[in-house]
Amino acid sequence: MCYQVVELYSVCKCLYYQHAVDRCAAYGQPGHRPHKKEVLVGHSCGIHSGRSGYSYGASHYSDSGYSSSHSPKSSSRGQYR
Repeated sequence: MCYQVVELYSVCKCLYYQHAVDRCAAYGQPGHRPHKKEVLVGHSCGIHSGRSGYSYGASHYSDSGYSSSHSPKSSSRGQYR
């Protein structure tokens, strides 16, 4: 059986990434279709997150209670001297 992994945002179900089909011996024969496996990722896409051009990744949760005055672009994380 052929498989195809499709990654969807967990809240809005918009497409995040569609992987190539993992083919079996019956691939391409009439009536044979790949089995799609949906995997939920992140939170919501940039359109549905309420913020223009920004989508929540695995490290950002709306219910965490954490608030920061720094924007993600101005963060100094990862910069070592």
